[in-house]
Amino acid sequence: MNVAPRVLTTARSTLAANPTEADLPRVAGAAALFAAVPSALVTLAQQGGVRAYVPVLALIVLVTLGVFAWGVPAALDLDEQGPSVVALGLAGLALLTVPLFWTGLPALLGAGAIALGRMCDDEPESRRLAQAATRVGAASIVLYLLLVVVDVLG
Repeated sequence: MNVAPRVLTTARSTLAANPTEADLPRVAGAAALFAAVPSALVTLAQQGGVRAYVPVLALIVLVTLGVFAWGVPAALDLDEQGPSVVALGLAGLALLTVPLFWTGLPALLGAGAIALGRMCDDEPESRRLAQAATRVGAASIVLYLLLVVVDVLG
């Protein structure tokens, strides 16, 4: 039984609709997997070994917990435009960490920005910020994937 495709399908369908707080564990799992696998490819192939990958994997776990167990739920408790501003902040951080693509941070932060942006884009006063966060988060994930492919193939 292959769990990875089922998790990714669930996360994709969750993000296609507006996710809820109950969907965060599934989105977090998919984001962590999405960060860990390319990081493993880059780290194990280029730097040679599990010793180089273990700290990266620990960073992925810590950032996943920070974003999806603390950051996004805390942002949802903010008033008015607060969640959209936090989503835009996560998206900006995702874009800034693209040069550190081997850490998987752009995937985690971008997924957090997309999930939080999608959760609050139905509120009229913060719709534009939420949509901007979703787009910048998605762009950072695309850039992340491009850099991983270039690094693995190059």
